[in-house]
Amino acid sequence: MPDPRRVLMQAAELADQGEPFVLATVVCTEGSTPREPGAKMIWRPGHDLVGTVGGGQFEHMVIASAESVFTSRGAASERFVLGADADQCCGGTVEVFLEFIGPRQRVILFGGGHVSQAVAGMLRPASLQIIVADDRPSWASLDRFPGCRVEHDYARALSLAREQPGATLVCVMTCSHDTDLHLLRELLPIPLGFIGLIGSKSKRACFVTRLAASGVSREAIARLKCPIGLGDMGKAPELVAVSVAAQLLTESRSLAAL
Repeated sequence: MPDPRRVLMQAAELADQGEPFVLATVVCTEGSTPREPGAKMIWRPGHDLVGTVGGGQFEHMVIASAESVFTSRGAASERFVLGADADQCCGGTVEVFLEFIGPRQRVILFGGGHVSQAVAGMLRPASLQIIVADDRPSWASLDRFPGCRVEHDYARALSLAREQPGATLVCVMTCSHDTDLHLLRELLPIPLGFIGLIGSKSKRACFVTRLAASGVSREAIARLKCPIGLGDMGKAPELVAVSVAAQLLTESRSLAAL
């Protein structure tokens, strides 16, 4: 199997598993170089390399750059002069593109109502996995939520929230206050990237009292955002969704910068 294909298959598996890594790709060469454009390598802390971009001192330099990109969670293009920089006799130049690939952020919308449907539609252009959970199959359907993952078992959706909590943003907006309360009891102890509850300030006050009485810690309750959204843009579901989607995108960018 060609080396670049093997590396890409491994990269896809790691990404699916939520394992962070840096993918290095030779994008341009001049003169005599150990590898051709398209050569790829995966670097991640504490693991063997997958693939190679050339070996020797040059590859050690690429690894150092990969460590920096991994720390910054960003991307970089580096140009290496093999004779002057790496003391390699082939003497050509190599440009390498390095990109951090980490857990894909996910948004879990508990409740498949009109606001959730509008929010999901607005988030679709973003690079987010959108999961909609509702125990009413007619509400959480692919017809209503194209391109999303739908779950009809709240317990399954809760387990998904626990998988990658730091990369997960949650909104609770089911058709039942009792269901909302049950979900929040399970969700608030999880160190999620964001957790919001749709509703008014009076709803928040009521829920805070009931959550505290049920044993949820004050620190956990303090993470709850309610009301959600970036401001009052109107009461129509589509207008509420504009505000909520804007907040989720803002929070998503903040998480990505960490």
